[in-house]
Amino acid sequence: MKRLVVLIALSLIICFTVPACSKPHPKETANAYLEAWKQGNYQDMYELLSVESQSSINQQDFVNRYTNIFSAIKLDKLEITAQEIVIEEDEAYLPFKAQFYTNTVGTFEYEYTLPLVLEDKQWKISWSPSLIFPIMGEGDKVRIKQHTAKRGTITDREGNPLAVDGPAYTVGAKPSAIPDIDSFVKALASLIEMDESAIHSILNQKWVKDNPDFFVPIKNLPFNISEEYKSELLKVKGVMLSSKSYTTRQYPMEQAFAHVTGYVQKINQDELKEKASKGYEADDLIGRQGIEAALEESLRGQKGYTLYIEDQEGKQKYIIASVEAQDGNDVMLTIDPHLQKTAYEALKDHRGSVIALNPSTGEILAMVSQPSFDPNVFPVGVSPSLWKAISQDPNHPLVNRCIQSLYPPGSVFKPFTAAMALELGVITPETVVPEAQKEEWIPSSNWTAPPIRRVPHPAGDVNLRNAIVWSDNIFFAWTGLKIGYRNFESLATRYGIGQALPFILPVKNSQVKNDATQWSDALLANTSYGQGEMLITPLQLAAMYTAFYNGGKMMLPQIIKEIRTSSGQIVESLQPKPWLESAIPQQHVETLLPMLVDTVEDPTGTAHRVKIPGLTIAGKTGTAQVGDKTQEIAWFIGFTLNSEKPLLVCVALEVPAGQGDVKLDIARRMFTEYYR
Repeated sequence: MKRLVVLIALSLIICFTVPACSKPHPKETANAYLEAWKQGNYQDMYELLSVESQSSINQQDFVNRYTNIFSAIKLDKLEITAQEIVIEEDEAYLPFKAQFYTNTVGTFEYEYTLPLVLEDKQWKISWSPSLIFPIMGEGDKVRIKQHTAKRGTITDREGNPLAVDGPAYTVGAKPSAIPDIDSFVKALASLIEMDESAIHSILNQKWVKDNPDFFVPIKNLPFNISEEYKSELLKVKGVMLSSKSYTTRQYPMEQAFAHVTGYVQKINQDELKEKASKGYEADDLIGRQGIEAALEESLRGQKGYTLYIEDQEGKQKYIIASVEAQDGNDVMLTIDPHLQKTAYEALKDHRGSVIALNPSTGEILAMVSQPSFDPNVFPVGVSPSLWKAISQDPNHPLVNRCIQSLYPPGSVFKPFTAAMALELGVITPETVVPEAQKEEWIPSSNWTAPPIRRVPHPAGDVNLRNAIVWSDNIFFAWTGLKIGYRNFESLATRYGIGQALPFILPVKNSQVKNDATQWSDALLANTSYGQGEMLITPLQLAAMYTAFYNGGKMMLPQIIKEIRTSSGQIVESLQPKPWLESAIPQQHVETLLPMLVDTVEDPTGTAHRVKIPGLTIAGKTGTAQVGDKTQEIAWFIGFTLNSEKPLLVCVALEVPAGQGDVKLDIARRMFTEYYR
């Protein structure tokens, strides 16, 4: 018992003689406050304030103030570096530096002094607005102003605008001019496909009721709405149309360039969560397809912000930090506007695609897919009925058939089979296949597949030249069987089949056959003339055919001619690049090229309708059966031998069986227009 009394006495003596027992160290409170600030726990911060500080601002206002300020500047991270704390009896001061990392005004820092006071043997924060930012005083407010950035323009090679920022129409009303609200809402709702309740909600806002003579925006519409539609809208008493209150994305060439430019659309919630750190906000537009999507980061630009202190009179007192808006880069495409329009007009009323490119450089001069769509309907919000019509259209207008449709190449692949056979020594140009004189051919006695059928052609020996000019299936089936599975697949891969085609827009991968399918004689024979399970996009076939112009080298297709900053500085300019060097040995190209010329020049050639006086065109036709054989893919690929201004044209049409000859008229029109 005596020992316990002695211990208690000693403890009391120590507490009275050591200040730490009566005065806890202020660093603990300071650290807790600063850590809560770093973590965004504003309620915990408030609980550490002194009584006097809490009497100056209630908890909810304190939390709201911090939350509103630091969410508005999109604070990503806060780093705090504390110095040595200074203690003066019942007061203490902690100097510290705060570095703010934001997604609006970038990174900035300030030096602070955190004051503490001792209350009831506990250290508390003596808070004032200067602990938000040091330059703040009582009654000051923190404001952030956004500076918009223009999205970069997309133009053709001549500088004509294809995608630009511009005004849209806004359907609205001046409430004082509406004779009857219910009748107005009922009439307007059906025209703009909007719920009546939503229109009522807009018109019932407090600011609207307080200002009945103000223009009230209700819905945005594309800039290219028809005069008939405008007239219908304006028949509703009270409706007003404005083209001054809203800026959006415009596509002046509408459907003709839709699959090239693509379109922008309001960002969705999932994208917003993913891209909020990159400065995207709820009402921002984002590239959905085409160049708009592929070059989103380059085109979009960066908003600017000014973070400042506003005094009690509403005047700007001090700028905390600012970042200037940076307009997006401007993109010039390689597209020739006249050739693009020609292809668009030629393809009307057809399903398919036309690609035109310079085989020497790989520059794409036209890329058209039909049916098309109007990209102007997406930036302002596509109406439910129109989206239903587009998304449920069996012709799939949103699909860019140039790069997303995989077709069997049919006879346009035959020159590549010929190149394989020449390289392997399986045939020579003089090789004649007697079996090709038959209407159909069964390669062996144990053949279980349908016979190989040839297309009708004139009488005469079917050597390599005539097999290409007349497009004889039996010659190439016979040749393919001589080549063999392994050689065929290996050389097809060297020609790019099964390899990804590097391109700014996503291109579907081609294939020689399905992965799960085992080679057989029947599959090899059919694949040798472009049927079987071989699939390829029109763009890749066009790229492959550049080998016949370039002595065996395949050029990489390119559609970006130049990218410049808004101030005109060049960021990127087109440099012709090979895709596959020496894909076909030059001596075999030299053998095959005259045969492709004869396919156009010879009156018996399958592409003779493309012949144009004064032009030398090398080309090949193809007809590939698909599905139940009631439909086919009609191909033509050809190019001029012009050395100064060469042009390669690839036409791929989805047509009923036997109706594919229009491909030749389209190709001829393209060559004629280009060399007019």
